[in-house]
Amino acid sequence: MNLNYDRQFEEIKKQRAGSRLLLHVCCAPCATSCLTRVLDAFDVTLYFHNDNVFPLTEWEKRLNEVRRLTEIVNGGNFETRALSPLKLEVKPFDYDVFLQYAKGLERQREGGLRCAACFEMRLDATAKHAKEHGFDLFGTTLTVSPYKNSALLNQVGERAAAKYGADFLYSDFKKRGGYNESIRLSQKYALYRQHYCGCSFSLAQLPQPDVDATAR
Repeated sequence: MNLNYDRQFEEIKKQRAGSRLLLHVCCAPCATSCLTRVLDAFDVTLYFHNDNVFPLTEWEKRLNEVRRLTEIVNGGNFETRALSPLKLEVKPFDYDVFLQYAKGLERQREGGLRCAACFEMRLDATAKHAKEHGFDLFGTTLTVSPYKNSALLNQVGERAAAKYGADFLYSDFKKRGGYNESIRLSQKYALYRQHYCGCSFSLAQLPQPDVDATAR
């Protein structure tokens, strides 16, 4: 059965307005259009938990852009006014954690079982953090990407919620033109947009440039 996660999001938004939301953020560009839909209804804290990002310099670059976006919002320069000041919490980088989740899945195609394990790593930790720190809801910006399976993400989030006794904010942020809006907002605020998802395996699977062609 196909569930309408976007409709579920809207229902929760109405019912739980004013709640404290811990929103897992993968990167600043994806966060932009997601924030336009949550800032006016929730007390939002972004949670930067991305042990999958490789190398460390890339992780730092993405984190710095999330920090800059947070400053844009709190400076009153974002298109959507926030119900409360936007906050940011950061899980220190540890690529070995991701490698444990990805063990045996290194050769999986992008979008396959390795990615599902990566979703589990991040949403499990987000649910645990939300429960331990008194958040009313947790969710993720990952559903804005057309390259990510929103049904799978919501199922993983649902399992993590049940595991820790937390409440999950269902979403399908790519709906309502969410992905195109994220591109527009990223350009407006001159945000760095990465060209690969994050891990060393996805980086290795990128098409290699034609050396002869570039030489010409």
